[in-house]
Amino acid sequence: VRLFLNLCRGNHYQFDELRRAKHTSMMVLWHLHNRDAPKFVQQCFSCNREILTGIRHHCKTCPEFDLCDECFKDPNANRGACTHKLQPISVEGENNQEGQNATSQLTEEQRKERQRNIQLHIQLIEHASRCNSVKCDSSNCRKMKGFLKHGEECKIKAAGGCKVCKRIWTLLRIHAQQCKSKNCPIPQCMAIRERFRQLAKQQQAMDDRRRQEMNRTYRGTMNESR
Repeated sequence: VRLFLNLCRGNHYQFDELRRAKHTSMMVLWHLHNRDAPKFVQQCFSCNREILTGIRHHCKTCPEFDLCDECFKDPNANRGACTHKLQPISVEGENNQEGQNATSQLTEEQRKERQRNIQLHIQLIEHASRCNSVKCDSSNCRKMKGFLKHGEECKIKAAGGCKVCKRIWTLLRIHAQQCKSKNCPIPQCMAIRERFRQLAKQQQAMDDRRRQEMNRTYRGTMNESR
C-alpha cells in the first residue's frame, strides 16, 4: 500500500475526477506491466523540462527542487528562492550509488567518451533488433541479440537488481527519446514513448491548473484592492 501511495504522490496521480481516475489507473497498470521502468521523472525548476538523462542537481532543503545540468551551469538560470548547495545525481544510475559517485567524478573528456560509447551501443541495439540474419558478420550483433533475449526472459529484471537489464533498459530509454519511427521494431520503444507522452500531457495539465489558480488569486487580489 505504501509503495502504491508513493507512486501516486510522486507522479501526482489523482482519483478526485473520473478522467483523472482513468488516467491514473492506466498509468498504474503500465507500471505493473513494465516493472523495470523508472517510477518517477523529475522536472527542471528553471526550464520545466523533464530530466530523463544525464545529471540532475537536487536540493535536499527545498521541496521538489531539481535543475538539469544545463540550467545548473547557467548563472542566469531561474532558481527561485533556493540558495542551497545542490547535490548532483546521475539519472541513469540513480538506484546505483556506486554508479552515481563514479559518474559525478568523470572529467569532461570522459563524459564525452561515455556519450560516444552510449551512441555506439544504441546503434548496435537498433541493428540487432532489425537484423534477421542467423549468420550476421558482426559478433557484437550476436551478443546484443543475446542481451535482448536475456531482457525478455530474465525474472529478476532491473527493478530486482539485474545489471544487464539495467543497462539494456537505459539504452532502450535513450533510443526512445530520439526515435521518430511510427512502427519501431526496438523492444519497448513504443511503450516508452507513450509513457513520455503521457507524462508530458500530465505535466501540461498540472501547469494549466497552476496558471488558472494563479490567475484566480491575482484577480481576487485586484478586486480586493479596488
